[in-house]
Amino acid sequence: MPAALVTGTFNPPHMGHVKLIKAAIQKRDHVVIIVLAQPHDRFSAELRAKALEQDCIAEGVAESAMTIVHGYESTPYDPSDAAVVKSNARVIEAHLRHTPIVDLLVTSEASGETFAEMLGLHHYSYDTERAIVPVSSTQIRQDLIGNWHLLGPGSRELLAIRAVFVGAESTGTTTTSLAVQAELIKRGGDFGSTNYIREYGRDLTMRKREQAEAIGKMEYEVPWTTTDFVEIAVVQQQLEDVAARTGGPVVCCDTDVFATLIWERRYLGDKASLPMPANNPNRIYFVTQPDDVPFVQDAIRDSENLRNEMTREFEDELIATGRSWAALDGTVETRVQMALEALDAAMAQAFAFHV
Repeated sequence: MPAALVTGTFNPPHMGHVKLIKAAIQKRDHVVIIVLAQPHDRFSAELRAKALEQDCIAEGVAESAMTIVHGYESTPYDPSDAAVVKSNARVIEAHLRHTPIVDLLVTSEASGETFAEMLGLHHYSYDTERAIVPVSSTQIRQDLIGNWHLLGPGSRELLAIRAVFVGAESTGTTTTSLAVQAELIKRGGDFGSTNYIREYGRDLTMRKREQAEAIGKMEYEVPWTTTDFVEIAVVQQQLEDVAARTGGPVVCCDTDVFATLIWERRYLGDKASLPMPANNPNRIYFVTQPDDVPFVQDAIRDSENLRNEMTREFEDELIATGRSWAALDGTVETRVQMALEALDAAMAQAFAFHV
């Protein structure tokens, strides 16, 4: 049986798209999804296609029931311009030469029937009144934060801002990140589900300490290895991804893979092996400064005299790798306020889509 076709910019993907795709599968068992972006959009067609696939799978759509392809179209989308619509149809026809055969176009657009005729396909109209998922892509682009709950997990992971708090031992990273999370939760709405990611390295540190005690050795006699830091990096990223997929527009991270790499260098020197993670414009680093912060030894921290050295190492590597960051000092209240202002500015920019 021929497949159904669903196509669009999916900028960004949302639950209305998932419902549309599920309706297409009910009609033809298999759906071809063509994701088209413009070359200078903030998020690539490939990233949107990946997020959309994850959203669909999370809603019970079998991966085998979908063929997702992505590409670029330079003509700005304008359904009221006949020449643009014709160009769009040509682009889609070209993509369809490389997919399973389709015979049905499924849309939620008033112009869907006409566009199906241009493609030589039957048409099925689904939820044109937006009654099942009461929002359009245009509305979501205009107010992404207010409609965050209508995004699937893949799209949340793609879009969420990561507020990453890094710094030397006993400089307030945990205190500040938890305080920022608490302030975001107070805003209500989808910020009420703001997630916090703990530092998994501390969990592993305590485990190594217990291992040492079990065999009657001091903690330092159970050495750190590259395997330990790979474990920390993998688990830390997994925790972050889950938090982004299930939470609000911001994820508060008490460290991340980048910071793990810095700590690996600190402990293993030339033996360090973690690769530098790719930069991401949705990731903001906050370096907690040691100034005026009393050092509190909890039996697993570096000595106090290393705080300035480690702070500089974080800052130098952030600069070298072109990452966005801010220095946080002063009282906890001052640090939190500065972090919130930076996050609001980041969201205003990151969540502004081409309409």
